[in-house]
Amino acid sequence: MMKKKVNSLKRFATAALVAVSMLTVTVVQAEAAGITDGVIVQKGQTLSELASQYGTSVQTWKAVNQLDSDLIYAGQKLHISFPYKVTTGDQLGYLAERYETTVEQIQKINSMQSDLLYAGETIIIPAGMTGKPKVTVQPVTKPAIPTPAAQAPVAKPKPQPVAPTVAGMAYSKAINMTATAYGPANVMSEWGGYTYSGTKVRPGVIAVDPKVIPLGTKVYVTGYNTPLLPAGGFVATAEDTGGAIKGNRIDIYIEGTQAQLNQFGMQNVKLYVLK
Repeated sequence: MMKKKVNSLKRFATAALVAVSMLTVTVVQAEAAGITDGVIVQKGQTLSELASQYGTSVQTWKAVNQLDSDLIYAGQKLHISFPYKVTTGDQLGYLAERYETTVEQIQKINSMQSDLLYAGETIIIPAGMTGKPKVTVQPVTKPAIPTPAAQAPVAKPKPQPVAPTVAGMAYSKAINMTATAYGPANVMSEWGGYTYSGTKVRPGVIAVDPKVIPLGTKVYVTGYNTPLLPAGGFVATAEDTGGAIKGNRIDIYIEGTQAQLNQFGMQNVKLYVLK
């Protein structure tokens, strides 16, 4: 999927490997940004709506956020819990660090008796549990104020524009895209597993047309229909390009077999450019 020349890649392979190993933690933390920050309850939102949006249950959200009831308030900050499909090589310690939680929290919410994970199984991740504690905003009843006989007119403050959000993250614009998928067989045989940007190909990387989505842009992708990707949506980074990726088209890297990638086909998705 990359346009860099092979001979250039060979000259700098050693330097690139060192750079990638040094950036691994930073990349992982960036991928998890937004999910680990939690979500701010909007006016009119319910716990049931939030649980459904992230593919989990009300009981799970109550347990993760230590809620005694289903009642939540506008302005309240909640930890996000979401389903995660285990891939080969995943370990509890890695997932806990990636999503800013603890091994104990993951084991507790999934009633796990050991640290063992099995590729293909789906577990619940309680994200952001090691970050700032949630802030609960309790409703306040304002005391009645007597109206004076003569009152000077008061200028009403102009409403301030509110930045739109998706999955608790602010975005600048939303774009309808056509998505395809590529995997290990595509990149290893031709480009040694590296993106056009020189980073290691991994889940969370997408190929784009830089004229539409600049390389390095963080996006939130949703609207697809496949068990190969997180339910509801996921944060991705535009780091790759491709000869067929032009205009409103993206290619999503997925750790899957060629048969699974063929089943993904071409799908209409919604891409949000994050701020």
